[in-house]
Amino acid sequence: MAPFFSILPVLSLLPLLSSAAFTDTLPLRSSLSVDKHQTDTLRSPNGTFTCGFHSIYDNAFTFSIWYTNSANKTVVWTANRDRPVHARGAVMTLRKGGALVLTDYDGTVVWQREGDPAGVRYAQLLETGNLVLKNSRGMVLWQSFDSPTDTLLPSQCINAATKLVSTTGLHVPGHYIFHFTDSSILSLIYDDVDVHEIYWPDPDNGEYQNSRNRYNSTRLAGLDEMGNFVSSDFANQRAIVASDEGHGIKRRLTLDPDGNLRLYSLNNSDGRWSVSWIAVSQPCNIHGLCGPNGICHYLPAPTCSCPPGYVMSNPRNWSQGCSPQVDINCTVDQVQPVQFVPLPGIDYWGSDQLHRDQVSLEACKNICRSDCTCKGFQYNQGSGTCYPKAFLYNGKAYTAPTKSARMMHLKLPMGVNISGIPIPQTNVLISRKQHPDCGQMNASTMEPFPYVHKANQGEAKWFYFYGFAGAIFVLEVFFIASAWCFVLRWELGASEIQAVEEGYKMMTSNFRRYSYKELVKATRKFKEELGRGGSGIVYKGILDNSRAVAVKTLENVRQCEEEFQAELSIIGRINHMNLVRIWGFCSESSHRMLVTEYIENGSLANILFKDNILLEWRQRFNIALGVAKGLAYLHHECLEWVIHCDVKPENILLDRNLEPKIADFGLVKLLNRGGSNQNVSRVRGTIGYIAPEWISSLQITAKVDVYSYGVVLLELLLGKRVLDLAVGADEEVHKVLRNLVGMLVHMLDNEESSSIAEVVDCRLNGQFNYMQARTLIKFVVSCLDEDRSKRPTMESIVQTLLLADESCSMC
Repeated sequence: MAPFFSILPVLSLLPLLSSAAFTDTLPLRSSLSVDKHQTDTLRSPNGTFTCGFHSIYDNAFTFSIWYTNSANKTVVWTANRDRPVHARGAVMTLRKGGALVLTDYDGTVVWQREGDPAGVRYAQLLETGNLVLKNSRGMVLWQSFDSPTDTLLPSQCINAATKLVSTTGLHVPGHYIFHFTDSSILSLIYDDVDVHEIYWPDPDNGEYQNSRNRYNSTRLAGLDEMGNFVSSDFANQRAIVASDEGHGIKRRLTLDPDGNLRLYSLNNSDGRWSVSWIAVSQPCNIHGLCGPNGICHYLPAPTCSCPPGYVMSNPRNWSQGCSPQVDINCTVDQVQPVQFVPLPGIDYWGSDQLHRDQVSLEACKNICRSDCTCKGFQYNQGSGTCYPKAFLYNGKAYTAPTKSARMMHLKLPMGVNISGIPIPQTNVLISRKQHPDCGQMNASTMEPFPYVHKANQGEAKWFYFYGFAGAIFVLEVFFIASAWCFVLRWELGASEIQAVEEGYKMMTSNFRRYSYKELVKATRKFKEELGRGGSGIVYKGILDNSRAVAVKTLENVRQCEEEFQAELSIIGRINHMNLVRIWGFCSESSHRMLVTEYIENGSLANILFKDNILLEWRQRFNIALGVAKGLAYLHHECLEWVIHCDVKPENILLDRNLEPKIADFGLVKLLNRGGSNQNVSRVRGTIGYIAPEWISSLQITAKVDVYSYGVVLLELLLGKRVLDLAVGADEEVHKVLRNLVGMLVHMLDNEESSSIAEVVDCRLNGQFNYMQARTLIKFVVSCLDEDRSKRPTMESIVQTLLLADESCSMC
């Protein structure tokens, strides 16, 4: 017995040794789980970087790499920036085939990267912050450094195939890009549907004036540990040097949400970042900063304003710019009288329709007057140069004497009263040598990420102990499964093998075609009905893999086979945690069906309007926030601009955690951003939720969904259907809504706090958060505004609700 007891101390150290040896490594067939995101992480050998699941807001995580000891856990790379995963069930797995795969709670593949399938043995987080896949010889087969997000780290390069893309407040890719252009110039670019423009280096200068070498063949740039940033197009290889150049400083080069590129240095004592270099010292030179039609000027700080005849589109977000108070009528049979308002010292850079030299001011006016799409023109008095403009982006008030000849002439309808409206001007002379205000992007606004705790060593011991026992069982199952698969594949013919492989391809794309026979079997001949609406009936089904699904039969589908599949292929790529996931479709003869995920708790209507089930205030607010996030994704962030056109409680489903998921979002024709959507003319939707512009046959925009969302908010507050109130009052629902909005406006204006309790569902017995309730009431009023231009965007609603959610401790 003595030898046995002598080795016990050694055995007891094995879990600790394993834990210490593999804190930076993920072995083959291992996973990191979001359920243990505080301890299930990788740590670089020097402890500088941590890799794992990172919370971006309630119940939403990204798989990211961040600086461990920075004050706000600064993220430097993210795998799934445009598609967060749920707080439960998501895992990052290094599969036996060598693929690093991120799956959501329902098994959906959200992100995937593969090295050499025959060689990958483990994933490792290096001291540089680079996540790599390696083979048994330590050779790197894939690395995160090859696919940066918004940050470049020391020793990381940017080349012709890579770029940095800014991150918005919603934690999704923004409109600012940093990469090499076709002429091999490393540039900052504002990239939107209507605009794609360089703003750094200075677009008013040529390459040589900007100390750049054009058409070099290298296209390679990088940051070193000393704080020097070098690019192949820099003249004489002259580097950009940090103000605190030197060794031993942790750095990062980040394309910030405001479109500026900054080099940061970390203070090890307090974990805070300071700016050691900035690309654009004058913020007004950043394109898109004040949004469409907005003008940037200095007072002396950078300030956004609207030109005469325009108003701010969203009071909380200047990136959405300004909207015209009155649109110019572009009908063919009627020429609307217009006026031209001179804006001295102001230019809207780019978007020129044409260029005319040596023309008179009156001739330039006639050119713009005759083209309804012309928004105004730039005219230089000395040279007689005329630049009519199709869009008004990048507005800026100049101060330098050489710019004094610049004069923007704004085109407005004749009836717009602009008397007494000031023209934005810069009231201080800005020098290009002025030291930038490096504090404008503070840590709180840039990195709102919560603290992630270090791994618990006690839990790690038991993890490896049970892991060893589980490995024996897994190996047995693996050998049995391998033998079975070998026999099965031997028996399959060539055609069957091809069919199986095609099936796997469709499964990995998470969108496949089902046969009518499969769906008849899955639904047991369409036996269990879940609900019905104007577009068809929904049935519950169980697929062969035991997955529960909802099968929706589509009625009155007129598209041909190719058009139907083309639209569904787009819908199948739309993916968000607050949208019902579409698994596939059926299109056989006259049968048209959608196969979607099954949502356990059914619709919001079934829960909200039943007395036997009571939604608490916290659940109602979360539903309001989740629906707003889903609609914001459809309107602003997904690949195609989708207008739902039928937002109502019946189309808002609640999962087992009462998280909302919007259904039927793909049943309305998809519209191109910036394109004409006047072809959507047939009235859709449900009485009580239809925006006034449907009835008036006006152009349909995303604001119809904002109106419907306002009605849903009102019903969440009241706990009653608006339509039922109209029936009880024996009035039209539109009049009832007008009366309710008027009452709410009066209540908000008079600060009647006691009245808010009368608005909120009485079944809650006063158990609600006052500030959140007031916020929702304000959005009810603004969303239900008759003038759609005054309704907020879903993106701005999300931002405000997130602030209300974070600032409220009592919910």
